Amino acid sequence: MANRRETIVINKNFQYQYSILIVAITVLAVNLFVIIRMLYPSDHPLVMDMASTLGLAAIELILIAGVWYGSLRASHKIAGPIYVFSREVAKLGDGDFTAHINLRRKDMFLDTAAEMNDSFASLRSRAVILKDIAQRLEEAHAQGTDTGELIKNLQSELSHVITEDVEQ
Repeated sequence: MANRRETIVINKNFQYQYSILIVAITVLAVNLFVIIRMLYPSDHPLVMDMASTLGLAAIELILIAGVWYGSLRASHKIAGPIYVFSREVAKLGDGDFTAHINLRRKDMFLDTAAEMNDSFASLRSRAVILKDIAQRLEEAHAQGTDTGELIKNLQSELSHVITEDVEQ
């Protein structure tokens, strides 16, 4: 399958920061629970001897590893689409109007990908029209015929293309 990403870590900075945050919150929550159970009296107080402390530490390490892996997998569904967006937009920047965003069905940003693909299709359509007008202009020029109407068509099509920031 061409759309399958092989590695779970695509954007190290984002994914590691996300995972560290989730792990830190998990460790904080577990330790807060333990401290609260130790400090507040109840019918079954939490008594920590060496064996229970080591057991709790082992459980916490397993929990940390599981949460770390789970958060990397979850962030993969965000980092992957962003990578695909970046790659396909770069194609457009290079003049390759065949750019198309294909995401996996469980990825985030599926709606955004569909909107971007619609925009890409619109750009492709506009490029086809401009190429057609350019070809007809070239043929008219070679034959020595009037190009006035074709130039008006070209200007009309180009009027839909914004090349400058309007707010400048």
